[in-house]
Amino acid sequence: MVQRKAVGYTMAGFALFIIVFGTIGYTIEGQVEEIPTPNIEGFVFFSDEALPSNPVGLFVSADTSITWDRDDIFLVIADQSKKDQCDGIRENGGGFLQSTSGSDVCQYGDTGYESTSANGSAGAQWHVTSGEFYAGIGTKSGVIPAGTELNIDYEVKLSASFPTYFFSFLLGIGGLALSRLE
Repeated sequence: MVQRKAVGYTMAGFALFIIVFGTIGYTIEGQVEEIPTPNIEGFVFFSDEALPSNPVGLFVSADTSITWDRDDIFLVIADQSKKDQCDGIRENGGGFLQSTSGSDVCQYGDTGYESTSANGSAGAQWHVTSGEFYAGIGTKSGVIPAGTELNIDYEVKLSASFPTYFFSFLLGIGGLALSRLE
């Protein structure tokens, strides 16, 4: 009986810990310096390596904020198929295709990206999911390049998602019920 109460209170305490820690979250910050920038107007150049994904997106929410130090650069995040499309256009000698909405494909105005931002101080926001996504940068049209290197600051906020809260709530209720059994 005493052991059942201890197990019940331990379950409830663990559930409370998960709820509190999940609400406060954990933030990862970092910086990538001296990224070489393409100073070719309008083209988007993607990294060769995929961004880290969130394989536990059902339980942990990951929201990323990216800022950079130049006003002449825009940043995009795209999935594998969009990256392949843009790389294919560039490899075939440029000549951007016109989309049905009138904006240029694989340029800043393209709506096929997961996230886009042209303001380095406000930055880009991206909710990280599972899958392969790539960061790309490009030089804005009609702007004189401010240099050949880019510095990026990023912040990833990890917190609990709804299923984690729901599971923790059920675990806490179950633990309290177990501790009350006679």
